[in-house]
Amino acid sequence: MDEMTEVFETVARYFAILAEPARLRILHSICQNEKSVGQIVEESEMTQTNVSRHLNMMYQAGALKRRRDGAMVFYAVADATLTEVCRMVSVRVSSELDGNKTLKRSFKELIDELR
Repeated sequence: MDEMTEVFETVARYFAILAEPARLRILHSICQNEKSVGQIVEESEMTQTNVSRHLNMMYQAGALKRRRDGAMVFYAVADATLTEVCRMVSVRVSSELDGNKTLKRSFKELIDELR
């Protein structure tokens, strides 16, 4: 495998983390500060099973860090580049959305919250 092939495959795995809306919801929930699994479930409006599955995948990929406090597990962003990429793409998508002001406003609110 040549060097560029390895780079492209690694980049593809990195972007795969962002390729799932559920993971974007989770990232949005914890982009500014660490939260417990229960808080992430509540904010993301997903089931605990689904959230736990995605949290584990993101943790294994190195995107998140976690700590245990008794029976509770807390997650935080380990790689701030992910939130920056999300922010840049969200700004770009928002600027491209013409005609759907509700969706456009939602993206702008997301971007403001990510800041």
